[in-house]
Amino acid sequence: MNLRVYDIGRPMERLFPLAEHQKPNLDRRIDTIELADEAAFGGPADHFVAVLDGTVVCEAAGEYIFRLVCDDGARLTIDGDMVVDHDGVHAPSGKDGTVSLAAGPHAYRIDYFENEGGAELRLLWKPPGAAALATVPAAVLFVDRVPERMTSPGHKQVLDGMEHARPGDGMPLEGVHPGWAVEDLRPAGFEPMVGGMAFLPDGRLVLTSFEPVNDGVLKGEPNGTVWVLRNVIGGNPGTVQPERIAGGFYDPTGLAVVDGAIYIAHKPDITKIWDSDGDGKFDRREVFAKGWVSDNYHHFAFGMLPKDGYLYGTLSTSIYFDNTMKADHVIGDVVAMNGPNPEHRGTCWRVNLETREFEYLAGGLRTPNGIGEGPEGEIFVSDNQGAWLPSSKLINIRPGRFYGHSNGRQRSDRYPLGGYPSLNEEHGFSPPAVWLPQNACCNSPTMPIMIRGGEFAGQMYLGELTMGGIRRIFLEKVDGEWQGVAFRFTQGFESGVNRLIEGPDGCLYIGGTGSSGNWSWRGTRTGLQRLRPTGGSAFEYHSISATPDGFVIRLTRPVEAAWLANPANYSLTEWRYDPTPNYGGPNVDTTDLGVASATPAADGRSVRLVVPGLKPGYVVHFRIDPRSADGEAMWSTEAWYTLNRIPR
Repeated sequence: MNLRVYDIGRPMERLFPLAEHQKPNLDRRIDTIELADEAAFGGPADHFVAVLDGTVVCEAAGEYIFRLVCDDGARLTIDGDMVVDHDGVHAPSGKDGTVSLAAGPHAYRIDYFENEGGAELRLLWKPPGAAALATVPAAVLFVDRVPERMTSPGHKQVLDGMEHARPGDGMPLEGVHPGWAVEDLRPAGFEPMVGGMAFLPDGRLVLTSFEPVNDGVLKGEPNGTVWVLRNVIGGNPGTVQPERIAGGFYDPTGLAVVDGAIYIAHKPDITKIWDSDGDGKFDRREVFAKGWVSDNYHHFAFGMLPKDGYLYGTLSTSIYFDNTMKADHVIGDVVAMNGPNPEHRGTCWRVNLETREFEYLAGGLRTPNGIGEGPEGEIFVSDNQGAWLPSSKLINIRPGRFYGHSNGRQRSDRYPLGGYPSLNEEHGFSPPAVWLPQNACCNSPTMPIMIRGGEFAGQMYLGELTMGGIRRIFLEKVDGEWQGVAFRFTQGFESGVNRLIEGPDGCLYIGGTGSSGNWSWRGTRTGLQRLRPTGGSAFEYHSISATPDGFVIRLTRPVEAAWLANPANYSLTEWRYDPTPNYGGPNVDTTDLGVASATPAADGRSVRLVVPGLKPGYVVHFRIDPRSADGEAMWSTEAWYTLNRIPR
């Protein structure tokens, strides 16, 4: 059959028609529809559309069952009729369709799109009389004619209303923020897949490295290493000197330095490494504390955050693929890969540095791959979309709360009585401080950190792995609860941002990683870079605050009063999320909002909007595209405000 791949170059949430008269980026013939990953398609790693067509020959008349397995969405038509519609952004999964076909040839077509993360497309069938589904064999798939295979480079268009989008306006940023410069740090041959980062008091950088493998298999051998890097501050790839100081870790995704000692959180425990005699060598090692069970490949111990005599961290929950369901003899349906867990999974915890006692503070987390200190010293955790999480989010951790993810309760060999429920589930759902709309704002948020100085002091940066780059978060308290807004901030790194820390020199340090499926930005696997402030700035949103009847938008440059005062220049849309057992979820009750009035401030740097129809519990999407008074275009035109409460 024919396979044509079109590089779209920006996020997509579902299938849309391709613009006419476009040549594909890739055009070739394949024998069977068994495309297991991005490489099998032969095009870009993300953001592409594929069209597969040809003829399938049916030996006998009757009912045929077709199964379309895909990640992300796809549709199958036969003789122009829809047979399987499995559209949308989702993890690898199958959907069946039944159709009556006469014996002989039938024209078929598959339209497929890949947003981000893993890519997969397979077509199975069950002809009349067959015992089970199987891959449609090459012997029945034909091409009526050999087309003239004309291709062309560059991005193509899908007609989804965003075909004229530009970086920062309907699609991710491409470049580095004008206020920063990116500097490489990795020496030749040093390719860490960073799980954690922290600075020692003497300025050396500690990092953990391991290879994440997205195959569902719990590894029996250690895969993690601890490195100490000299000459990082002020250094470059020619001066940085990595030294391996310890191995034997299992997916070390948590790291902290307290009083010169290194604490590593990995699957089995928290291990402490320290220099016993002050000679700069880390010669002592012990298991500092144990507080959890990790019996699934997705059981990470994320973190850690030293604060007030404690180490804070988070625990992720299980993911079950077909292979692990069979290996563990899971009984019961597994929806959205959400299987049984041991006690305490999906929690935010803390351990006392003196007594080594654990406390489990809050539950209902799924993949909380980032923890940091935010405004007023409070703790914030990022969580990743999945079962019971219609979108990724940033959470303000409060003890005793439940944040929405319900652990699977299936029985298995490990859990003959069923898995453990999520901590505090009986307390009911607590919303996040900020929803991070999937595939628009974020996809896999990671480390949040406070912004200590400059024009955005008091706000937060937030790393992003699968979509790459850094987001900026403005938070405000309404009735004692945090809510706020997310902005795009910068791209331009060599990998997705898994770890983000501030160095003693005021620079930001970025550690990257990637895996074979999800959690990989443009197929990259390793990264270690520095963001150095340049003193420059951009024309962008400064912040958005809620008011009793609308919002105040603040900007970093003045804008002409006439533009600010025109309500037609503001595009606002609201929606809510409905958590379900399914993987992710759509925007619900989407409504376009009108702006009744817009009142600019005298300095042209802010405007007060009166917006009828606002509802608490909704996300409000903003898009504005002014020019600054000196003619500069906006760095990024969009913002996403989580309106948990309307101020009184």
